[in-house]
Amino acid sequence: MPGSRDIQSFCVVNSLRLGANLASKRRRLTELREKAAADETRLLEIVRDAQALGSLELAGFAFRWEEVRSRATAAPIEVARMRSAQRAVPSDAPIGLDSLLAWHGALVGAADGLRQTERARARNEDLPPAPPDRILGRLRILADWLAASSAGELQAAQTGALVLARVIEILPFQDGNGRVARLAASHAMERAGALPPILAGGDRPTLEAALSAAFRLDTEPLAALLQEASERPLDVMIQSLESGEAS
Repeated sequence: MPGSRDIQSFCVVNSLRLGANLASKRRRLTELREKAAADETRLLEIVRDAQALGSLELAGFAFRWEEVRSRATAAPIEVARMRSAQRAVPSDAPIGLDSLLAWHGALVGAADGLRQTERARARNEDLPPAPPDRILGRLRILADWLAASSAGELQAAQTGALVLARVIEILPFQDGNGRVARLAASHAMERAGALPPILAGGDRPTLEAALSAAFRLDTEPLAALLQEASERPLDVMIQSLESGEAS
């Protein structure tokens, strides 16, 4: 995989309607892994980097693939913080106030806690963010729902959609809400057995429309997007193995 490719060309993120079906991708990935004796840790690291670059794109940051892949100490601060946030919460930890604060603290570089002031929403003005005095209560409702047995009846992408939409609906922090919401959705999906979903800048229109639908209690478009995004790691790993980057 040429290092000059960013995640959108790397994963064909603008549409990501790749012709091969999921089963054939899994077969191809298995063949490549056996042939290359691939390091699973390195493959997952590349997937995490693709996920980080995509989330940063959606947050308005324009970094190159090489900047995200580099482990040099001079890496951009936003990249370093995103990488730190990806490690901030144990994989088996439930989503709750502690995990949300850990992700946010790692992303912004300070534990400044929940939002204390009113704020407007750039879109969906008819659904204002939670008032500061309601944020904690609404986050607890989300955590309680995720801990309930009924949550386990949902598919991974459906759970991720509900988590992503709820955090964006509440806007618990002064900044970094989108990145925190995407980390939380990924965490929920991975706990349910899915691969880390990769969203990127090219998904913005679809993501915004899906969130608007979710605010109207229709989470299926968002779940469909996250389901597609959770299949993208297969493409990332296949291309990494074909290019020799994961060797």
